[in-house]
Amino acid sequence: HPAGYIITNEHVVDQATEVNVQFSNGDKLEATVIATDNEHDLAVLKVNPKKPLTAIALGASDDLMIGEPVYAIGNPFGYSGTMTRGIVSAVDRTLEIDASKSYKGLIQTDASINPGNSGGPLINAYGQVVGINTAIRAGANGIGFAIAVSNMRDLLPDFLNPEALNKAKIGFTLEEKRTITPPAGVAASVVVKSVAPDSDAAKAGLHAGDQVVAIDHHPAPTVVEALVALSSARPGETLDLDVLRGALKDAKKFDLHIPVDKAPPPITDQTLASRLGVDASTITPALAKKLSLAVARGVVITSVSPNGPAAKAGIQPGDVLFQLGPYYVNSVDDVATLLKTVNKDVDVNVGVIRGESRGRGTLHLTGPLAPAPAPGATPPSPSPSDSPLHPSGV
Repeated sequence: HPAGYIITNEHVVDQATEVNVQFSNGDKLEATVIATDNEHDLAVLKVNPKKPLTAIALGASDDLMIGEPVYAIGNPFGYSGTMTRGIVSAVDRTLEIDASKSYKGLIQTDASINPGNSGGPLINAYGQVVGINTAIRAGANGIGFAIAVSNMRDLLPDFLNPEALNKAKIGFTLEEKRTITPPAGVAASVVVKSVAPDSDAAKAGLHAGDQVVAIDHHPAPTVVEALVALSSARPGETLDLDVLRGALKDAKKFDLHIPVDKAPPPITDQTLASRLGVDASTITPALAKKLSLAVARGVVITSVSPNGPAAKAGIQPGDVLFQLGPYYVNSVDDVATLLKTVNKDVDVNVGVIRGESRGRGTLHLTGPLAPAPAPGATPPSPSPSDSPLHPSGV
């Protein structure tokens, strides 16, 4: 997006302590990892450009045909800006990564994809992105895979959720509806997926199913534009929404004004103790130096309760928590805010740094009313054979 949002693969940034984006004109900008999804191998980055970036058009992958020409762009073996040509060899492929992980709904292509192509676009003959290059079949020639762009577009509302990123309580969620018209037309509309009962959005008259035309007077023709507009929402401000309601020919336009509330301040120590079974501290430069940590930001675990969710996931004192669910976390407040949004039993991905290595695992979180043991005692360090969390430097 021109505002500086960039999509790449999760595995491209997974082991990185510093991320930079280099553009075709040679400019290099430091990037912040906004969110990642290990299940779909996607990551959202944010850079702060001096002027708007040029964004490539997103197409649709739902109507791809076997034999259709496609072009892969990337940085194979350091040869930047390389383009290769091929066809769509198959669609809806499943790629087994290991015994516990697989990617589904992939596009298979014989366009040359090599190490360094990861995160680059797979483009159709009309110059639209239809996939994100992600993997190759080891030992094979002409068997590469890309993530379907329609799947990526469907995941964006979770990646760029303003309530998680800005602690701005807007009270509604969005989704994108798409209609494909031959040969390459993709008509998109942004629709309200849900409205929280008793929220300011509900009180302002917003309904599920409303089509959002503009946000704060910025047109919202796609979910990308809508989410970027929402990303600037700050507590205490008011969102101006232009919406259409009803069947297309009889649709009525409404101008709604929705106050943006600040999420209730999390009771951080209590939240982390009751939901994770840990004590933790926000990393500062002084704390990083004192504890000889390999990173300068994140949340360091100071104690772990035996039999709590964190202990069962293999988390140990001294581990640095850098991700919860899809979101990167920089403070105890970030973790507590995300935990307070979980109101049912659920498994969430967790990212942890231990020493010089990074690992990922799964935390089982229970509803907020289910008590967890208070932290204080440190459990024995789990061995790799009995811990679901395995830091890896790969």
